[in-house]
Amino acid sequence: MKIVISSKGKEINSLLDSRFGRCSFFAIYNDKKSEWEFLPNPGALEGSGAGIKAAQFLIEQNPDILLTGDLGPKAAQILNASGIKIYSLPEVTLEEALKQYKQGQHRPITEATVESHSGMGFSGNASDQDGVFPANENTASLKGKVAIASDGSVVAQHFGRCPAYTLVEIDNGKPVNKNVIPNPGHQPGFLPRFLSEKGVSCVIAGGMGPRAQNLFKERGINVIVGVTGPIDEVIESYLSGNLIGGESLCGHDGNDHSHGCENH
Repeated sequence: MKIVISSKGKEINSLLDSRFGRCSFFAIYNDKKSEWEFLPNPGALEGSGAGIKAAQFLIEQNPDILLTGDLGPKAAQILNASGIKIYSLPEVTLEEALKQYKQGQHRPITEATVESHSGMGFSGNASDQDGVFPANENTASLKGKVAIASDGSVVAQHFGRCPAYTLVEIDNGKPVNKNVIPNPGHQPGFLPRFLSEKGVSCVIAGGMGPRAQNLFKERGINVIVGVTGPIDEVIESYLSGNLIGGESLCGHDGNDHSHGCENH
């Protein structure tokens, strides 16, 4: 029997990740051989459709059992149709999750447990299935620096060609410093390095190409796209855990660089 657990890491003492679509790894346990295998989740880097990508990848591994936390509607539909038995467990270590499953301490999942949301959201401790930083998550300990693509007082539609970036430093869930810096330029691959050197841990924008999102992800920077509205309101939503991403607003096919969203 092959058991898969959505995981935050690639060690047996890693924690189960309740975010199926955006978990970092799938831990695969071969019950007959008592062996573990860890595979990166391709859905974790998706700008949208993370649950679908993860579900399709998981089916290719031909597992019998999936242990996770929550499922969005699309992922639940795909996985349940495949015949994989799905169970919900808390965020315990992989070893403990396996133990609890064998002891029957699990809850069957036969339908979606969270609503569907598109885009890539904050993934620090949040249980985001498809790009939502949930309001019921404790955000009091939230720290880091957020960079918001800015056009005046509102979120800019195009990340690479926005006039400026609003940098917000957060400590214990509260903004402690905010400043605006001009866009230093949009040479390919420059902005991920530039913002990383400034300590940015999350980028918020209206639109950004998938390859640019991957460059940020490689540097450990989370990306939330599809965001619009006044910057102050976006910051407030982010800090309260209510910020929801969406489809990238760039509206290009990934090969046209004229909008400045790709590779920046």
